[in-house]
Amino acid sequence: MTASRTEGGDTARRALRLVEAVVASGSPAGLQELADTVGLSKSTAYRLLRVLQEEAYVSRADSGGYRVGTRLMGLAAEVMPRADVFAGARPVLRALADMSGETATLHLRAGDEAVLVLGAESDYELRRAARLGSATPLHRGCSGHAILAHLPAQEVAAILARAGDAVRPAEVEASLAAVRADGFALSTGANHPGLRGVAVSVRTTDGRVAASVAVSGPADRWTAKRATAFAEVMVDRCTRLSLLFDAAEPPGTA
Repeated sequence: MTASRTEGGDTARRALRLVEAVVASGSPAGLQELADTVGLSKSTAYRLLRVLQEEAYVSRADSGGYRVGTRLMGLAAEVMPRADVFAGARPVLRALADMSGETATLHLRAGDEAVLVLGAESDYELRRAARLGSATPLHRGCSGHAILAHLPAQEVAAILARAGDAVRPAEVEASLAAVRADGFALSTGANHPGLRGVAVSVRTTDGRVAASVAVSGPADRWTAKRATAFAEVMVDRCTRLSLLFDAAEPPGTA
């Protein structure tokens, strides 16, 4: 089901897309480049960027392009206080993507959802796109199940209750039991039709579930046999990755 769009919200959406484009550029991006990326006229992009600049979400570089502003950097520091954790996770995801040939992603919990915060995409033309900030319900799909399976039983029950008719608690509980027994979660088409994913939880030494790592791709190429066999590699990498989270308070766990 597609959420209804708020009337009059297009200006805000365009501004947000511009912020995303500035962040994704990695280096100062020119006005025309940003306008083309977002699909706006040059004049509209300039007007919105002026507002974002006034609010310090973007700033002008000496070269004349636009880069991330101080206000956005401050917000990022609040949301991700241990940026070194995520910097350390990038090469792990890249290695998993290279070894599997598919897209590897890192997910954090935000309420009742799993949010994609880092990704290393497959080199195949047909691949799972790692869209930062995309969210899926914890009760549906491998990345969510890998987190949900290791939460306290009372918390799991509350999450499933809030999902209402969208879930059958007994079926989800059975799936979570299998995740705990196998050490990984496997799903096909749960959130993205035609894709299969395998996910493993990242847990700290005190047992706290900090995140999940998923590897996913087209189901006809990333077969259940391949995904299941690769899970052992993922468990090993996630054990190492857990050391990065040991001293960090995970953002978005409320």
